[in-house]
Amino acid sequence: MRPMEISAAVLAGGYSTRMGRDKASLPFGDGTLLTHQTRKLQSLGIEEVLISGTADGIPDVYPHRGPLSGIHACLLQAKHDAVLFLSVDAPLVPEETLLSLIEVHTGGVTLLEHDGEVEPLMGIYDRALAATCEEILQTERTSVRRLLDQAQVRRVSYTGDPALLFNCNTPEAYQKLLHANRPSFS
Repeated sequence: MRPMEISAAVLAGGYSTRMGRDKASLPFGDGTLLTHQTRKLQSLGIEEVLISGTADGIPDVYPHRGPLSGIHACLLQAKHDAVLFLSVDAPLVPEETLLSLIEVHTGGVTLLEHDGEVEPLMGIYDRALAATCEEILQTERTSVRRLLDQAQVRRVSYTGDPALLFNCNTPEAYQKLLHANRPSFS
């Protein structure tokens, strides 16, 4: 696939309980974590970038059901058959890594894998999985892992610096992130 053949979505929802405030609006570079992630996806050549979990973004059809709700809502709204998802709190993921996911995606789900573990919020999901998401969201157990158990999943090994997959979930992690070497997308 090529970047112009897919949509993208930044997952910016959640309660941010460990952070104590909205992660998407935290200052980062010359903007916020949200603007940084949006610019990164646009710099890949992706024309449609959806935002899940913010007041101005795509609302969840099934609110308060975790990241799968955001994935579901964006799959329903995407104009392309595949959507690259990226969480708002992992701003150091290299562009090349995201491009490698796009290049090898042939259907189902394509996820980044590091040290034997997949990164479910850094990957490409086919829009056709929206129906499966909905079935899961109508139950009590709504983890993204349940979707992965029912989908064809391709894993792409990440061999780069593990620090670039860093998730910023606490004030201490955010301070660490601010002192990390990071790219600019302005």
